[in-house]
Order: sequence, then structure tokens, then C-alpha cells
Amino acid sequence: MSNLLTKEQANLIVKKLMADIPYNINIMNEQGYIIASGKNHRIGERHRGAEHAIKQKAMVEIFKDTSLEKRGTNEPIILNDELLGVVGISGDPEEVRPFTKLVKSIVLLLIEELNEFSKKEKKKQQRTDFIKDLFLAEGNYSEEFEKRSLENYGINLLRPNRCILATEQQVLRKLFPLEELFEWRNKFLVFIDTEVELNTEVAKIIVSSDRLNLSRSMKEVENTLLYLQFSKIPFDQTFFTADVYFAHLFDFPIELDQELLKKVNDIYDEYYETLVAFANNSTNVKAGAEQLGIHRNTLNYRIERIQTLTQKDPRNWSALWTLMYHFAYCFKQRN
Repeated sequence: MSNLLTKEQANLIVKKLMADIPYNINIMNEQGYIIASGKNHRIGERHRGAEHAIKQKAMVEIFKDTSLEKRGTNEPIILNDELLGVVGISGDPEEVRPFTKLVKSIVLLLIEELNEFSKKEKKKQQRTDFIKDLFLAEGNYSEEFEKRSLENYGINLLRPNRCILATEQQVLRKLFPLEELFEWRNKFLVFIDTEVELNTEVAKIIVSSDRLNLSRSMKEVENTLLYLQFSKIPFDQTFFTADVYFAHLFDFPIELDQELLKKVNDIYDEYYETLVAFANNSTNVKAGAEQLGIHRNTLNYRIERIQTLTQKDPRNWSALWTLMYHFAYCFKQRN
């Protein structure tokens, strides 16, 4: 059976149109078997009128009932010279002919719409597969992949490129209307050649370094966004990954202390905002309390609790960054 006209589609059409057309409607596949009908018991039967219409590739009208055929009009459904099936309506051909043409037109419109949707979904899936493959490639590209990248998306993998991230699609559409835009992990990316001029006035974007390895570029912009979110730094301007050094920590190159990580994971939800505000204000209790909107004694109490629960004192610089590193890991796992 044609992939463009399924049993499900045919039955949906028949069900909807039978409510408005006072004649029985049959839809047959390209072999002449009934796949949808107002009379369910007929589904699966051979339809002689449809077989004639298929053979002649033209409307066939039957004016008298016989043991093998029923009165009615049968018209082949043809799209781009491909026979998809036949529409048949039972009754006096003079009366049902207009309805047959109407049902055929509806079927063709639906098939064309579904076919276009299928093409868009296929293209969307190809883009998703491409960006996933690009992320996993680690810079080792095959000739076929390089060719696909250039021909389909205009990305020359033999030249350094920059990866640009935004959390809002329209930001990149406005800045780079001619570049291919990709959705990636609920964010949006474009890849631009280093010769493309950047106009980043008040643009909420993150720009990677120039790299041949676009997998690394993708990780850079992702990690930079995570760093901004974790540190509660407003994403209200253009950030260059080269200027956000601590974002590299979100690759977690230093081995985690598993015992401490378990403790931090247990208290994360309660103390994450407290610890970040304390760190962002250079461990100044007064400033940290004001940022959190709490009394300084409350902040002192929370810091004491973090120390008690983790055996790490946030007032000590080394302990504070050890805690921040493990809190950052928990943040990434949750995001």
C-alpha cells in the first residue's frame, strides 16, 4: 500500500465526510482493495469498479448493480503520476459524480499537506542528527561529513568557526538572518566563519573562540551559560567564552570528592542560593545578607550550618571554592 495514503488517513476521511455526504464512501488502495468504507463489513474486499479505474487510470462509472459490482462512480487518486488509490461513492453516477470529485480533491490536499509535513520533519531530524554528530565528532570529520556540512548548512569545517549561543531564537534570527540556526538542548546555535563581522550591541549571546573543533566550541558556550546561571550573573549582554575563564570548571577536570558530593547533594536545594550570594559578595556577610533579603545573623547561621553539614567552612577561601565546585556539579546535573 502507498505510504502516502494509509488506512488510518483513509478511515479518518471517510468518517468525517460520511457525516455530510448522504452516500456510502469507499476508499481503495492501489491494488483495488477497500481500506476504508462507510460500511465497515466491506473493508478488505476487492472492489471491481476500482480495479477498472486503476487499469484505465480514469473515472469509471457503473450504472447497474450486478453480483460483482455496485452502482456508483470510481475515480483514481493520482499524485505526481503515482497512483495512490481510488475513491468510490455508491449511487446513481449522475448524482454522486460531484461528490466523488470532491472527496478525491480532499484526499489529494490532505496527502500533499502530510507529505510536506513529512518532508519538514525529515529535514528537522536531519538537522538534529547533524548537530548531534558535530558535537560527538571531537573535530575528527570524515570527508562525507565535511561535504554535508558545507552543502546543507554552509559550514566549512576546514576553516575556524565560532559557535554563538542564545536562549531566544529571535536573537540569532535578527543578528544572523543568513546563517543556519540549530536547536540544541533547549538553546539555539549558529556557526559563523571568522570573517563574518559581529554586531553584538546589547545582544544576549555567548560567543566561542575561533576553532576548527566545533564540538569544543559548543561545550565552551554551554559551559559559559551554565557558569552565568550558576553564579546568578545576568545574561543581558554579549559574553565571550575567552573572557569567562571559570566556565572551564564546568567540564569538571578536577576529580570530585564523592563523600563531599553526597553531602552537598543532600543540602543543595536549601543552601545553594546562600552559598552563591556569600561567594559573589566576597564572603561579606552584610552585603550577602542584603542580596538575599535576610538578617545578617540568619546568614551567619546558614554558613555555620553548611560548615556543620559538610565539614567545610565557607569563610575559608580554599574550602569555599571546594564547596562551590561541588555545588556547581550538582547544579549542572539538575540543569
